[in-house]
Amino acid sequence: MRALVISDSHLRLETLIKIYEKEQPEVVICAGDHSKDGEELSYIFSQSEYYIVQGNCDIFDRSNPVEMVFQLKDKKILLAHGHEYGVKSNYHTIYRRGIELDCDLVIFGHTHIQYYDKDEKIILFNPGAVLNNQYGILEILDEEIKLFHKEI
Repeated sequence: MRALVISDSHLRLETLIKIYEKEQPEVVICAGDHSKDGEELSYIFSQSEYYIVQGNCDIFDRSNPVEMVFQLKDKKILLAHGHEYGVKSNYHTIYRRGIELDCDLVIFGHTHIQYYDKDEKIILFNPGAVLNNQYGILEILDEEIKLFHKEI
């Protein structure tokens, strides 16, 4: 299973289209800040499955949650933009939330900085900002989670 992980697109739909066409994902995971871009991508490429949350710039979004927990294969994933967890200061609160929800992986954005950290309990992953031509790829093969930072 291959997923495109995006955040902070800030109205860069053309960039998202290029990324999608390059990667051809089965799943798209959008960590907010212009969640509407993720929705519009889903209209263009409806063959993929989409998971979308709001960011701090999505104050008029009434259709997507602020956070969600979902499962891909046998992996439990927390998706949140990160602003409500203070990720610009530290990752402790979002880490604790992922542990509390018994997640294998936490995906977030907000900082516009690519980030990856893994310990014996959980993985934290920020794909960076589409605004800066950054995104991530998530692959789940058997029991293994693989994450990659990429740029277009």
